[in-house]
Amino acid sequence: MSNQNRGNTNGSYKKFHRSESVPNTTRRLVEMLDRVEERVELLREQATAVETERSALLQILSTIRSHKDLDRITEGEKEEIEITAQRLLNRTLTVEINVSIPRNEVQQKALKNVKKLYDDLLVIMQSDFTNAKVVLEEYINACRSECRGSYNPKFQAAILECTADDQKKIRKQLESLSNSMPGI
Repeated sequence: MSNQNRGNTNGSYKKFHRSESVPNTTRRLVEMLDRVEERVELLREQATAVETERSALLQILSTIRSHKDLDRITEGEKEEIEITAQRLLNRTLTVEINVSIPRNEVQQKALKNVKKLYDDLLVIMQSDFTNAKVVLEEYINACRSECRGSYNPKFQAAILECTADDQKKIRKQLESLSNSMPGI
């Protein structure tokens, strides 16, 4: 074998040479993972926002369908509103998003309690809108780190046992409901 085949022209052998060093490769991979992590978090936030918007739309449609002013309009107008509301409800229900949040047993129980209290609030909205606005404001205050008025201690105890992701999601859901209600 000639020296050129084994090494350079001065007779020394070439050492194995990598195009990149291992630390550079590791750094690049870590940077790629960091970018992916940012995108995953953005994806989760966007999916959660879609979930929240879907819930708000369903709540608004429910409120419209049971609104007391429906008794004041003609049967034809009432039927048209009902048909449109049903069509929009059906279309809204075709949107399914699920962002899974890992929870322990205490957190699952707390979330169940919060959902029960929220559902009770929706029932109150159907019969006593003025009281529902007060309860909703108390629930929102219970979610804040610095309370701005009265709050519901039962709701606050339950929300504090939920995961941080659930707390954010519920707060946004309550705020969305509040924004959809006139006079709050």
